[in-house]
This record gives sequence, structure tokens and C-alpha cells, in this order.
Amino acid sequence: MSRLVSLAASVDDRPTREQVDAMLTELQQMPRDRSVTDLIDDLLDYRSMLPI
Repeated sequence: MSRLVSLAASVDDRPTREQVDAMLTELQQMPRDRSVTDLIDDLLDYRSMLPI
């Protein structure tokens, strides 16, 4: 979890696609509970709105 917190804290304004991907990678390694699943869903929604 500390790696995920470090990634989130390093974001200045809005995370880039690369930052979101790094956060998703960390979340995929965590045990699935409601909060992790919700955060993954929110990040995937946000990622889908980013320009390619």
C-alpha cells in the first residue's frame, strides 16, 4: 500500500496515463475488497477519458 500512496502523492494535478497505469498495477497485487475494487473502477473510468 505504501507504494500506491507514494504514486498518488507524486501526482501534481491530474495523473497521467503512465501514473494511472502504475497505480493500477499496484492495486492488482492487493487483496480484493470493496474499496480496492471501487478504486480500480474509478481509475479505469478516469483512464478511459484520457487522450491517447
